[in-house]
Order: sequence, then C-alpha cells, then structure tokens
Amino acid sequence: LAQDARNAECLFPYLNGEDLNSHPQQQPSRWVICFHDWSPERARAYPDLLRIVEERVRPERERLTGPGDKRNREFWWQFGAYRMELRKAIAPLQKVLIRSRVSEMHSLVFVPKGLVYSEQTIVFAFDDDYHFALLQSALHETWLRKQASSLRTDIRYTPTDCFDTFPFPPAEYAAPSLAGLLAQPPFARAAQIGAAYHERRRQVMLARELGLTKTYNLFHNPACQDEDIQRLRQLHAEMDNAILACYGWQDLDLKHDFYQNERGQTRFMPSAAARREVMFRLMELNQKMGE
Repeated sequence: LAQDARNAECLFPYLNGEDLNSHPQQQPSRWVICFHDWSPERARAYPDLLRIVEERVRPERERLTGPGDKRNREFWWQFGAYRMELRKAIAPLQKVLIRSRVSEMHSLVFVPKGLVYSEQTIVFAFDDDYHFALLQSALHETWLRKQASSLRTDIRYTPTDCFDTFPFPPAEYAAPSLAGLLAQPPFARAAQIGAAYHERRRQVMLARELGLTKTYNLFHNPACQDEDIQRLRQLHAEMDNAILACYGWQDLDLKHDFYQNERGQTRFMPSAAARREVMFRLMELNQKMGE
C-alpha cells in the first residue's frame, strides 16, 4: 500500500477456520491478493501484486498435473475456487453467516462481507437473525450430525449433505418474501431471540477474550455455573423452542439439560428422546419436499 494506494483494490482480509473459531471477534490474521475473475491485462495494472503472485503462486500452479488442474495452470493469477455465484448472492447483504467446515462444535456467526473466506469455511447467504436462529438451533444441529461425515470428534459440514437436504419450516417456502415471513409472529419471535443470543454470545467472548470454541467448551461444561454462561444456555433453549414454533411443533418438549451424546461427550442439548423425535419429523418433511 505504501508503494501504490491502488493496491488496496486487490488486497483483502483472509478469514480461515482457525481465526473464525479462536479469535473473540473473528478477525482475520492474514491478507491475500485477489484478482477476482479479471483478465491478465487488468491484473497487470497492479504490477507489485502481480509480481508477488507470479513469484509465489505461478510455480506451484505449473506443477499441477491432475485432470482438473488445467484451468488453475492457465489462470494462475486467479483464485482456484473463485465462487462467483456466492459473491453474487451475498452482494446485496450487509453481512454474512459463516461457520467452520470442520469443527467439534456447531457454531455460526455473522461476519462482514468483503472478506476472502477460506475453503475451510462455509458461507451462508443470510444476514437476518431468523436464519441465524434456525441454523444455530438444536434442530439443525441434530440434522447435520446425522448427515455430516466425521473426523475423530470433529464434524465436517458438507453443504450438499447438511444444508441442501435440511427442510426449512413449511411456512417459509410459502412466504412471498423474507419480510412477509418475518411478519408472522413465530418467525418474528425466532428472529428476536436469535439476535439476543448472538449479541449475548458476542459479549461473553469479548469479556472473557475467548473464541467460539472455548466459549462453547464452557457452555457445555456442567461445572461452569457462571451467570453469563447460564444466561447463554437459557437463550439457546428459548431459541430452540422459538424455532420449534416456526415448524408448528410446540407440542414437543425438548427437555434441555446436560446429556452425553453418541460419542460420550457431555453437551447441553435436548434429551435423546427429543432429538429422535426432531429427526423423525425432519425426515418426514424431507420426504415431502422430494415428492
């Protein structure tokens, strides 16, 4: 930047999974050069940056010999996985919802758009509190833990398996717009609780100087009875119940408490019976979606 202020047009904060889970404010620790989907002629307008890419990236790209590597060799100055469709989807948003691709804990958080997101993160094109509540809820976590692949105790979140198959509340598919959906009391309530939960968690992380992973370690530890963590648990239970109402499942008692999961880990979550019932009902909705 000291050499040419225009270089700021191609320099972006780079958010990876470690920053996402470890930093209290999810701040990127690195910057990257991104020439988007530009032609080489346009990239040459930034000679200082292009020189770095040519010296450090091009030799690595030229060593690639796999069947799918032709494009990466020919367009060595571009990102190998430049997700144009995602960038178009998030362009009108104020922020984006994101989680780590591989993580022991299921945690989503809003971050600014305009970053370069690592391949080890999953970006959701939502900036509203209702969709945060839905995807952070125990309902979605119950679904994804049945659909995802596992690495030791970690869960690998694959969008095609965990998100694309997940049945949203039927009323959402019938709503003419997000504004119309949020005008319905159950969804407005879910958005309200989702916002309160996200803000409370943010305050906890800042006050304790902890990232998402360590915050959820406290959240799931029965020995931690600190007021701020207990309030976070209470809000999570309220958020789960609000999402149940969006599905019309107010008859279901989730019985939040500390239980052991299938791997013998203690977690604050709905009871095993409640999780089985949630999964059964979600499977029914999933089958109806496919009809």
